[in-house]
Amino acid sequence: MPEWATHALLGLLIAEIFGVRKKSIVLLGALLPDIFSKLVLLRLFLPIPNVDYSILGSGHTPFVFFLFSILICPLFRYDHIKIIFWLNLGALTHFLADATLQHISDGGVRLLYPLTTKMYTLSLIWPDDTYWLAIFLAILYLGIRGFKKSLRPELSHGTPPTP
Repeated sequence: MPEWATHALLGLLIAEIFGVRKKSIVLLGALLPDIFSKLVLLRLFLPIPNVDYSILGSGHTPFVFFLFSILICPLFRYDHIKIIFWLNLGALTHFLADATLQHISDGGVRLLYPLTTKMYTLSLIWPDDTYWLAIFLAILYLGIRGFKKSLRPELSHGTPPTP
């Protein structure tokens, strides 16, 4: 899986391209699939019973993440439909980024789970080379933000736009 910085930058880039006002929700959606599978690490710090935590890995699939986003949308004081859409937009960037990775053995993303457990991958990038992707995404994100600000110079100086 690409490191979290790459997932975060890709989520922010997509939020910027689509003009999402609450970019933090898309960013949260881009990071949550990996956080699910890491929850088992809480056992290192808290006395949690030692049971089978493999169910947490299913949070790394689009269908289960969609169901989870429906469950957590009431936690936000905003339009729930938009929250669900933005969380899943961020998660989609996460799943597509994971699908670009090359794997030595069986690997990939279970995009069509629960219909099938087949793993899909494009095998484009080695996991060790994702820092190049993060640098490219950061430059692209900053370039798009700069371009958008140059289109509206009156907003970048803090003065209200004229009607």
